[in-house]
Amino acid sequence: MRDIYFKTIVAPTKYPDLFADFLLSTTQEAIEEVSFSALEDMDFDCLGSSDGVPEQAFIVYSSKDPAPLLQSLRSFCKTLTQRTEQKHIGVYHHTSTHDLLDWIKTYQENTTPITCGKFHIVPSWVSTSSDENTIILDPALAFGTGRHESSAMVLEMLSLLPHLKGKLALDVGCGSGILSLALAKLGATVHACDTDMLAITESTKNFAQNGLALDRIWHGSMEQILKPISYDLITINIIPEVIADLYPAVLEVSTEGTLIFLSGILESKKETILEIYTEGFRVLECLNRNEWVCLRLERMEQI
Repeated sequence: MRDIYFKTIVAPTKYPDLFADFLLSTTQEAIEEVSFSALEDMDFDCLGSSDGVPEQAFIVYSSKDPAPLLQSLRSFCKTLTQRTEQKHIGVYHHTSTHDLLDWIKTYQENTTPITCGKFHIVPSWVSTSSDENTIILDPALAFGTGRHESSAMVLEMLSLLPHLKGKLALDVGCGSGILSLALAKLGATVHACDTDMLAITESTKNFAQNGLALDRIWHGSMEQILKPISYDLITINIIPEVIADLYPAVLEVSTEGTLIFLSGILESKKETILEIYTEGFRVLECLNRNEWVCLRLERMEQI
């Protein structure tokens, strides 16, 4: 049986930011933003109104059949039309299937090492000297290569920390394991979790490839943490709605001085997240890049 993945292009005629947020919330997959003008030679189907020409398009790469996503997009168009009283909201879409090995080959041909803060993200096929700042990471469909703003900004923040020997860290929504690897490189004992089993597999593989070991990794989220426990650092790089929902769980496994790094947040959701988290945390740092926000916060004294 062939290993394949689906490449689905979604191009809304209006409200691209709302559609980007919807795609992130619905798919929890890595999404690439491109200009629609670069795709005009492709054949597109349309959901909703075909009036209007999209300016932006979003590419979703996934191992899952996109049929449920397209059905959800159809419903989202109808809901958005009703709520905004706009009569001409539609989505152009195009799906193609590709061999996973072909995608990896193309990725290898076009991927070069990158630097995020003091960390060097290097694919295994590139010769390099291994040191405490080098993270070896190969392509996969699990989210997290250091090339997206959300993970790059967390890596930059982590780069400023002192050595973390003796510290216990938690990576929620670990994806490829890139943030877990950075924490381990800094000397922390690392726990990691993700609701996608592919991420668990990839993270475990990437730790082995770097000669490191996770203290604990599990398929699921924070409800499966073995309590009582208190983490010194927590990284959460997922969609803002989930970040908001996780606040009570974060409080339960943190204590005064715990540092948390929140990323995957669109600028439009920043204030909502801050309103929730500043009840128990103070803001130490905020990075903004291309409509993405990353926050570093510290747990305040417990009342």
